[in-house]
Amino acid sequence: MIKNGVDAVSTGDITKALGLSRSLPYRYFSTKRELVYETFKLYFCDRFFPDPGAPAPSTLYEAVWLVADRLSEIMNSLGKSVGGRIDVFDYNALYLEALKREPRFKRYASLQSAKFSGCVDRAIASGEIKPLSSDFVKRILLDIFGRGSDILSKKSPKRNLENIISDMRDFYELVKSARR
Repeated sequence: MIKNGVDAVSTGDITKALGLSRSLPYRYFSTKRELVYETFKLYFCDRFFPDPGAPAPSTLYEAVWLVADRLSEIMNSLGKSVGGRIDVFDYNALYLEALKREPRFKRYASLQSAKFSGCVDRAIASGEIKPLSSDFVKRILLDIFGRGSDILSKKSPKRNLENIISDMRDFYELVKSARR
């Protein structure tokens, strides 16, 4: 799905890649759409904030480092499953496709991203970071996380991921309050 998009991948392709029988997914999912929806939830939301009912990290510092660590884990895990490196640009392109095609996923992702948004709001209110516009901080962090600008420089996928993680951490250092 990351390399070819959702429509180009059949349930048979998925079971073949995983070494499973063709009928196994239908024991758990009634349609390919259900399988894809649960896959989207797992790889785009639950790996960052595993328990939808669990509280968000208490500080923005914790949230930024959590997202950076989980992003590395996800890229490595997905890379192993396909026998090569997954580029964060391709991952983000599939995420955008997921948001466009699956309204349930869009609602679920909004609930999950509200946790991160709450971290930003708390960080500003508590003085953890400088008194900036919370929308500005959220947009910059999402831009750093989701950008594909490094692709244009023809760097390796590993270097793109390293740049994104480094930039997230550097941005936090830039906006954190001197009181911290």
